[in-house]
Amino acid sequence: MFQAISHTEIINAPLQEVWEHLLFKIEQPQHFVPNVSNVIILEKNKDATLRKMTVSLPNQTMTIIEKITAIPYCVKFEIIEHPSFSGYVDNNAIALSDNTTQLIYTMCWINSLTQTSANNSEILKAAVLKSKHFIEEAIK
Repeated sequence: MFQAISHTEIINAPLQEVWEHLLFKIEQPQHFVPNVSNVIILEKNKDATLRKMTVSLPNQTMTIIEKITAIPYCVKFEIIEHPSFSGYVDNNAIALSDNTTQLIYTMCWINSLTQTSANNSEILKAAVLKSKHFIEEAIK
């Protein structure tokens, strides 16, 4: 069984604002995910978006293709092409009050060579914190 990891933050913004930003993230991930560039929307229809982007890490630059689906209040990023992993990341938003929202990112990545779960908890945490900062700054 593969193990998912998650990170949660409280966003000082209403659910609808957070949701609109999660939808914006589909086409503009560089505002939410560290080290992203060269974002290209390959295909978009009412059911899903196919996105290609470059991710630069200290010792590796890679191209990733994802299929993205959005159903209130969850956006799923499913890996279609990645040099080392398969799996998905879910972004969920849950209203806690009129002005606060819980943002939960859940990652289930599987190493293609070893078929073991990846533990990218620091990468996941950095993405949630960057998202929190971007959303809270945007609504000021």
